[in-house]
Amino acid sequence: MAPPVPGPGRWRRFADSLLFRMILFGLFLVVVGSTARILVLKEFVREHVEALAAADQMSIASYIARDIDLKISVRQGMLERLARELPRNLLGRPRDLQTWLADRQKFDHPFSNGLLVIPPDGASLIAEYPEVPGRKQLRFDDQDWFKDIGNRAGPVIVKSLRSRITGHPLLTMAAHVIDDNGKQLAVLVGITELLAADLLGPIQDSRFGESGGFLVISPADKLFIVASDPAMTLTAMPQPGINLLHDRVMAGFRGTGTTVNAKGIEELSAIAAVPSTGWVVVARMPMQESLGVVDKVQRFILQGGLITAAIFIVIVGIYLRRVLRPLRDTAGQMRRMADGSMTLQRLPIVRHDEVGAMIAGFNRLADRLNEKEVALKERGLALEQALADLHENQARMTHMAHHDALTDLPNRALFEDRLRQAMARAERHGKQVALLFLDLDGFKPVNDNYGHEIGDTVLREVAERLRETVRRADTVARLGGDEFVIVLADLDEPRPTAQAVAEKCMEAIAPAFLVGDKRLTLGFSIGIALFPEDGEGVATLLARADHAMYRAKQGGRGRHEFFRAAP
Repeated sequence: MAPPVPGPGRWRRFADSLLFRMILFGLFLVVVGSTARILVLKEFVREHVEALAAADQMSIASYIARDIDLKISVRQGMLERLARELPRNLLGRPRDLQTWLADRQKFDHPFSNGLLVIPPDGASLIAEYPEVPGRKQLRFDDQDWFKDIGNRAGPVIVKSLRSRITGHPLLTMAAHVIDDNGKQLAVLVGITELLAADLLGPIQDSRFGESGGFLVISPADKLFIVASDPAMTLTAMPQPGINLLHDRVMAGFRGTGTTVNAKGIEELSAIAAVPSTGWVVVARMPMQESLGVVDKVQRFILQGGLITAAIFIVIVGIYLRRVLRPLRDTAGQMRRMADGSMTLQRLPIVRHDEVGAMIAGFNRLADRLNEKEVALKERGLALEQALADLHENQARMTHMAHHDALTDLPNRALFEDRLRQAMARAERHGKQVALLFLDLDGFKPVNDNYGHEIGDTVLREVAERLRETVRRADTVARLGGDEFVIVLADLDEPRPTAQAVAEKCMEAIAPAFLVGDKRLTLGFSIGIALFPEDGEGVATLLARADHAMYRAKQGGRGRHEFFRAAP
C-alpha cells in the first residue's frame, strides 16, 4: 500500500480558499479607491491650502508692518516737535542745552540711546544726553546719513546702522533745527537701539510657525534691517538674479509669492510695506510646513482606507465564514478521516444544495467502507490480543529468568553479569570493585521452629533492608537460601568503602524482625573480596568472598572479614 501523500500546509490551504480570494479582491478595491482619492484631492487641497496660508501670512505681515510704521511715525513726530521747540539761544550754551535735552529724555522718551545736537557742518557735537563715552570725539560729516540730510526736503530721515562705539544696531532719526528765516542752525538727532523691545526686538525673537520667520528689508539701502535669524541683521541683500522674489520686492512688488531661499528650501512669503520708512516686512515659511495640512489630509485618507479595509475584512470575513462553514467543516472532517485522526462516519447534511449532494455521496461511500472495516477489526482484535499476551509473557519470563522469585532481587545469573560489567568498567577507567558475601546468622532455627512461610517473610524483609542500605548504582542479589551478595562498583578506595557498607548492613539487620506475634533477631557474617586485588574472574572473586565469609563465621559471627591469602 502506497504511503499517504501529505496535503498542503494550513496557510497554503487558506491562500487557495474562496474566502481569501474574495477578501483580497475587496482589499484591492479599497486600495484603488483610496489611491484615487489621494491623487484627485491632493492638488485641489494644495491650491486651497496655499491660498489660505498666503492670506494668513499676508495678514500677519501687514499687522507687523502697521505696528512698525506706528512706532516709527511716533518717533518722527516727536523728533520733529522737539526740533521746533528747541530754544535757539541754547545752541551757544552747550551745558544748558544738555540740561534741556535731559529734561525731555526723562519723560519716557522713545530714543533709548539719547538725543544729539550737531552743528550744520557735522564736524563736532554741540550737546548730547545721555553722555556716552567717546561720542563727543566723533565727526559726523563723513557719515552717509548726515550727508543725506541736505538732500531731503522733509524734516526727518530714517537710517539704520551700527554704532561706531558699541557695534549695536541703531535706528538714527534726524530733524533740521532752523530759524524763522529757514536757515539751518543745527541738526537734532534721536538714536534708538534697533532691537529694543519697543521697536524691532520682538521681530528677532519671533518665529512664524515652527521653522518660518520674519524679515524687515530696506529696498533703498539694499539691506536686511532685522530678521528672525540674528546673523542676517544689517546685512546686505543678495545680488540680483539669486532670489527672484527679492528682485521683485526691490522693483516694488508687495503681496505673496514663492521662492527658494539660500538653503535651497522652497518658501511661501508675504510682503507688506512700512510707509513711513520705505521698508517692507516679509513673513516667510517653508512650503512643506505651510502645506502640512495637505500631508495630514493624505494621512487621514490613508488611515480611513486602512480602517475601511479592516472593517471590510471583519464583516466580509464573518459573513463568508458563515456561508462557507458547511463546506469547510465537511472538507476538514473528510481530511481527518483520510489521515486517520477521525473514524470513518456519516456526515450531517446541513443544506440541500451542491454541498449537501456531495455529502450524501460521501455518506454512501462511508457506509460501504464501514462494513468492510468492521469485519477487518474483528479479525484484527483477536490478533492484537494474542500479540499482547505474548509480549506480556515474554516480559514476565525475562524478569523471572534474572530475578529471585521470593525477594525479587537479581539472581545469580544477573548478579554474575553485573559483576562482570563492573569489573570491565574498572579495568577501563582505573577503578576497583568490592564484592560482599553476606550469610544470615541464626536463620536456620527460624525455619526449623516456625516454618518456611515465616522464614520467607523474614528473607523478603532482609532483602528490603539491604536495598535501602546501598547506592542505586550498586547491586544486591540473592544467591539462594540465606546467602546474599553486594557488588560495589567504580570505587577509588575500596577497603574503607566496603568496610562502611558492611557496617551499615550490620546496623540494618540488627533491629528485630516482627512477624505476627514473634520477635526474631538475626545477624550477618560478611566476607569481602576486592577486584583486581583478590582475583580477576567472577568465580574466583566470588569464591574468595565466600572464603572470607566463613572466616568471619569462625571468628564469632556478626562480623566482617576481608579475604587474605594463605601464608
